[in-house]
This record gives sequence, C-alpha cells and structure tokens, in this order.
Amino acid sequence: MRHRGREPFDGPMRTQTWKDPFKWNRRAESEGRRHRVFTCSLSDFFHLEADPWRAEAWEVIRDCENLDWLILTKRPELVAQRLPADWGAGYKNVWLGVTVETQEYRHRIEEILSIPAPIHFVSAEPLLEAIDFEPYLDRLDWIITGCEQAAEKKRRTMDVDWVRDLRDQCQKTQTAFFFKQYYEGNQIREDGLLDGKVCQHWPLPTTPLRLRRRNPGRFAA
Repeated sequence: MRHRGREPFDGPMRTQTWKDPFKWNRRAESEGRRHRVFTCSLSDFFHLEADPWRAEAWEVIRDCENLDWLILTKRPELVAQRLPADWGAGYKNVWLGVTVETQEYRHRIEEILSIPAPIHFVSAEPLLEAIDFEPYLDRLDWIITGCEQAAEKKRRTMDVDWVRDLRDQCQKTQTAFFFKQYYEGNQIREDGLLDGKVCQHWPLPTTPLRLRRRNPGRFAA
C-alpha cells in the first residue's frame, strides 16, 4: 500500500502489496504481538486520487485487527468526509497523524484532533524550524521528528537545538518522542541519539492518556 514508482508523484495508488497486510496480520496473531503499518508512507491516504479505492482499503484495515495502522496526512481537512461509515469513536487499530514542518502548519493539529482516534500524532519531519507544540501536547500522544533526507546541496538544514527543544517539550507532558534520523557529515543516522541518549519512544495505545501523563515513562521504547 505504498507508491514505489519513479514517475512523477500524482497521489497514492494501489500496488502489488495490497494483499500483504493479511500475511502480516496472521504473523502478528501467531506471534501474539501487534505489528505496525505506516500507511501510504510515500503518499497521502486522504489524497483525492485515493477516493476510488479508499473504501476497499478501509475494509482491509478493519479486517487486519492485529495491525496498528499509522495514517499520516497533510490534508486533515479532508479526513472527516473520507472515514468509513462505522468509524464511530475511531477504529482501535488506526492512529491518525499530521505533518507539521514549521509553525505555519500547526493548524493541522487542531483539525486532526477533531477526529476521534486512539492515538493522535505529529510528524515534524523534515523539521525546518523551532516549533512550539506545548498548546497541543496534553492532547497529543506522539511526536516524531527528523531531518530532510536529500542530497547535500538540496536538503535544508535541521538545527539539533530544535530537536532538543521538542524533546524537552515532550518530557514536560510525558508525550512519547521519536527522533527518527539526522545527518552526520553526509551519512544518514537512524540511531536516535541525542546528547548521548536514544530518543525513540512509541506511545502505548492501551494506556489511558490521563495515566500516561501522570506516570513518567509510560511509553514504549
């Protein structure tokens, strides 16, 4: 369920991986643990061009209940009209997130928070400036951040102090924080190291939000 072609990107599309989730679901069930699926990682599940097949995708997501589906969008204003009829308070296995690269796009957070879901998250990737998430952190479960991945002359610089600031904001509310990647010279690093510590935590969807806020460390490494 991701676009892998080299042609110019026009939106999400169905691919040969459509049946894979059923295999992943069976594997997760046999292992007795949940697996995560980053949905349309190179596209946008709520893009208009996904309208013809999204209903079928919702059926796959609903049927693969041993998988947690992480759905990230830059178009939260389109979400409400594209939810399945039985969404109700949200599918228990669907996490909803928005991309927020700069302060300018923080309005997306309010829009996605208006949609019920067990986990709401933000991807501040690529992180292009210092961002203040404190007004939202009591309602968000997870913040992801990382640099822009591109050729040296094309990528925009990420200041590590911006990452430190996000880490510190999340620590105040015990919001899970995941430092995805950074450049060391011209080499991409995905170890999550920040000031000598690995900062790659996942939220626990089965932990009530209010308890996670009160009890430091109640998120998954």
